[in-house]
Amino acid sequence: MTVTPAESINALDAATLAEIARVRESGVLGASGRLVELFNFLATRSAGSRPPKEAEIALAVFGKADSEAMRDDPVARVYIHRLRKRLDDFYLRYGTPGGVRLDIPRGDYRIVCTSRQKDAAEAGPTDAPALDVVEATVKPEPRKRWGLIAAGIAALVLGGNITAWALLAKPAAEAPQLSETGLWTDLANSARPLLIVVGDYYMFGEYEERVKLKRLVRDFTINSKEDLVHSQHDNPGGFDQYSDVAMQYLPASAAYALADLAPLLREGRHVQVVLASELTPERLKSDDIIYVGLLSGLGKLRDPVFSQSRFALGESYDQIIDRKTGKMYTSEAFRAAPSDQMYRDYGFFSTFEGPGGNRIAILSGSRDTAVMGVAEALTQMDRLAKVEKKTGNAADFEALFEVKGQKHVNLEAQVLASYGLDSSTIWSGAPANVVSYPKK
Repeated sequence: MTVTPAESINALDAATLAEIARVRESGVLGASGRLVELFNFLATRSAGSRPPKEAEIALAVFGKADSEAMRDDPVARVYIHRLRKRLDDFYLRYGTPGGVRLDIPRGDYRIVCTSRQKDAAEAGPTDAPALDVVEATVKPEPRKRWGLIAAGIAALVLGGNITAWALLAKPAAEAPQLSETGLWTDLANSARPLLIVVGDYYMFGEYEERVKLKRLVRDFTINSKEDLVHSQHDNPGGFDQYSDVAMQYLPASAAYALADLAPLLREGRHVQVVLASELTPERLKSDDIIYVGLLSGLGKLRDPVFSQSRFALGESYDQIIDRKTGKMYTSEAFRAAPSDQMYRDYGFFSTFEGPGGNRIAILSGSRDTAVMGVAEALTQMDRLAKVEKKTGNAADFEALFEVKGQKHVNLEAQVLASYGLDSSTIWSGAPANVVSYPKK
């Protein structure tokens, strides 16, 4: 099989060429990488009369062998989807001053230039929100963009840990559809404040001769400065060797997942973002909560999530055990992600009623790939419909996802197992599972 020779981009009209150049120069696609290569390939081929086929993209952009390209490999579709999202993000931030924008039509692998309405054409660049803000109240304003809301959430918690994340917003057109689905209806339309909890990690320093920082250490049993001090009571020698460096960090997947969830943020609703380490029992009772992050970052949410769960953690946070079947699912992301090898990661989602009648949703996974895969599966309408079919449209349930990945990119997510939950038993003092958590 051979790839059709590229056709000249000069056949495109001046407006399209100008938009292609503007997108390239913005840096929204990154300086290099697969997205840039895919954009350039589609821009070149879009000048011709025949758009490229999926197999041609697999060959030309992703270097697949002929036999591999002919298989149903989702990598081209995944990256086309990501490219569409980046284009949406670009126009959310920079508007359409020329009255046109680039699109990739559904089911068609080509870039086209379409006209925008006058109000979109007048929209200018969006300023990024300040990083020192700790709380956001979303107020109704004309032309409010979901992209701004998503960018605001990121600024609240990331504080420079993950850069350029405001470019990862959802298009506003999906907002009413997502909020009206059975899974998200109660959370999206609730009158309660919405608290978005992001799993964070405390790190402390290991020193040489008390003054020279040797390395940063993450210990799952030590999640605050106070925990570090308590641990040193049993090991006095640690006072000289280990010390607080005032550092918390967040996984990169939190940014992507928060952007996918942005359409749930109804205008006018009070929304606050906190780190999992800052969650208080009072907020656990009074607010609707969406947790986004790794299983190892659940913090105070771990006991409620697993006390009546059919799932348990194994010897590490890379292992999830189905208590009903005894089967263990071990993430392959840590070993395989740096290479071109495809691997399996495992995501976890649960939704149940809180102690005060509030709603709680847990969007998590062993590694970043799983968190991103679960977020997409639960926020893209076509994928969400498949999830709801497998979970039986239950109001309270938990589900285990298998997420196929490659180089930290989630390619496909599917539900492996789903069980209903009785929320009342979580808070009523009913006998709970013996919950233990890995120390590494």
